[in-house]
Amino acid sequence: MKRILLIVMLALSIQNYAQVAVTPSYRGANDPFEKGELERFKATTTIFVLPQINKKEDYEKILKEVWTVTPYKVVEYKDFKMLDYADGTYSIADFDADIKITSKGTTFVHTNFAVRILDKEKIDKRLKKLKPDDKNYDRKIKELFREDLIYIARAPLSANAVYIAEAMKARTDEKAQIVFEKIYTENSFTNTNLGMLKNYFQDINQIISKGEHSGLYDDFTKPEIKNLKEATLYIPEAYMMEFSPWKITDKLRDEKDLKKLLEDYKYKYQFIKDEDLQKKILNNEDIYYLRYVSMNANKYLQVVNAKTGSPAYYFYGGGSYNLKDDDFEDLSKAISK
Repeated sequence: MKRILLIVMLALSIQNYAQVAVTPSYRGANDPFEKGELERFKATTTIFVLPQINKKEDYEKILKEVWTVTPYKVVEYKDFKMLDYADGTYSIADFDADIKITSKGTTFVHTNFAVRILDKEKIDKRLKKLKPDDKNYDRKIKELFREDLIYIARAPLSANAVYIAEAMKARTDEKAQIVFEKIYTENSFTNTNLGMLKNYFQDINQIISKGEHSGLYDDFTKPEIKNLKEATLYIPEAYMMEFSPWKITDKLRDEKDLKKLLEDYKYKYQFIKDEDLQKKILNNEDIYYLRYVSMNANKYLQVVNAKTGSPAYYFYGGGSYNLKDDDFEDLSKAISK
């Protein structure tokens, strides 16, 4: 398999945390940490490197509210150099992407928010073999740090059609790097407004604080979901779009399609603009919203308590690029039980 890297600078024993993986597994499987691994992470300072579409102080504000497991520092993407944080006292929290192309030409685009620590022993050994005047020194440094990172947590990011289309065309490392830059300079995802990021940070922090681990593949329903018998489910307007994997474009569903999509959901719902949902979450309103991630025909669907950041319902499935009426029918059944 040929792999074109969009190099980052750097995804429970209790299963009620999905859509975030707190596990050393790069696949997001529900694997426990080795003894002492979480403690090693907690002894680091976490460097958050996040998209420039928001102000640094906005990220600092939400982290101050929800992140307690480590000291932290927000570093702007343009200022970040991995070698500055390679002494073993830091962990890295950033957006991660890659493109994989199979021998048959099938392309897979992966995008995640990831929290990782360095395997300093491996990095030190490999750094000694590199010299600044080596050909492709910068690329080799980035590859080295990407390969010698240990996952603490990961959350899949749902790329929009524009990003996916550009990534699918990136057939060289140089072109892939150009696409990767857009993760940090453009609004490339449907699940990363400041409010949603706050909830992701909140959820990861809660799981780590309890010393637990979680995976991405276990469905669950909490009793809390019954609150939607009376409460309104907020659905981001981005989910009104329908993605075509053949054209690599999306289009707005018409009124008839939207009605069919939601006709089996028996409770109150409301489509909401991204900026309005963000405001409700940042204001700590007691609401529930749908958070949907699609990646390479894998579906991660969750109902989130915006106040706590915790999920009340989760479904993982494959073979689908879009929300379907079955998703809302199943959710409605879970609420009614």
